[in-house]
Amino acid sequence: MKAVNGNLVLLKPLCPPLLPRLLPQPNPKEFLPMQAPFAVIKGQTLPLNQALVPVNDRSFLFGDSLYEVVSTYQGKPYFTRDHLQRLRATAAGIYFDLPWEDAWFENEIRTGLNQMPGQEAYVRIVVSRGSGDFNIDIDTVETEPFCVTIFKPSLPMNPRFRAQGFSLAVPETRRNSPRSLNPAFKTGNYLNNILCLKEAKDQGADDALILDLEGHITELTTSNFFIVRQGEIWTAPLDVGILDGITRRYLIQVARELGLTVHEKRFGLEEVLSADEAFVSSTLKGAMPVWKVNGQVIHEGYGEINRAVDDAYWQYVEAHLDSY
Repeated sequence: MKAVNGNLVLLKPLCPPLLPRLLPQPNPKEFLPMQAPFAVIKGQTLPLNQALVPVNDRSFLFGDSLYEVVSTYQGKPYFTRDHLQRLRATAAGIYFDLPWEDAWFENEIRTGLNQMPGQEAYVRIVVSRGSGDFNIDIDTVETEPFCVTIFKPSLPMNPRFRAQGFSLAVPETRRNSPRSLNPAFKTGNYLNNILCLKEAKDQGADDALILDLEGHITELTTSNFFIVRQGEIWTAPLDVGILDGITRRYLIQVARELGLTVHEKRFGLEEVLSADEAFVSSTLKGAMPVWKVNGQVIHEGYGEINRAVDDAYWQYVEAHLDSY
């Protein structure tokens, strides 16, 4: 307090006062988490209707973006570094320099998961190349890349998929050639998969089993694919044009640790229809059974090998939860 022209003036201290120590501290029990689904952008948690993208953003205009999906098990994420490594591989494949370190992404994920105590979470990292002129030329980008991480509860799969399995159909639309838009790149340009899924559902199936241009089995629209023949596991090789699935990698690893033979080889629909078992894999599914393909029953529910591999996979996940 100081007298100025006969008036008392309260001066602002040069250093922050100690007053905050005297203020009531928030009660942790009163913490109200953000209602899912929500987004995290640069450490800030926002409802989805406030997480806005400019109309000249390249992800909106051209599908010029990349993404990854991380999930939790017992409340903890798993295989995050594998997903971030694949995110960087996709970025390199589409001439995209990511400006963030892994620790930055992990902080975004941790920020969101802190809002979901006691829930299993689906976490989707989406990175746009940025905004600029309405021009496909990447040299016209005028902003830094934009990253949004979306969080929602990871809901249980339809019980029918576990009890009976997925019904698949082969669509007329074929998988992109790796020499055009490589399916190994996990990008926001998903029209090939969208068309395949639409055609499969029009046939009454749950998902599409997609062939390449030469008629070889590739994968589903969001899952890798395996068959079992005479006690051995077959799955398409990466160079046929499929995603290098993180779950696929670890299923192959645990299957071999169980003493099973795994072949990464080209095969066609004929081998699928005569298989003893079939199953699909993804971050959210683990290894889940295939019931029918083009209306023909392969195996109802989990087969012996499908069950053994799925159990071993989830045991491996539980032993390798992330700690960041």
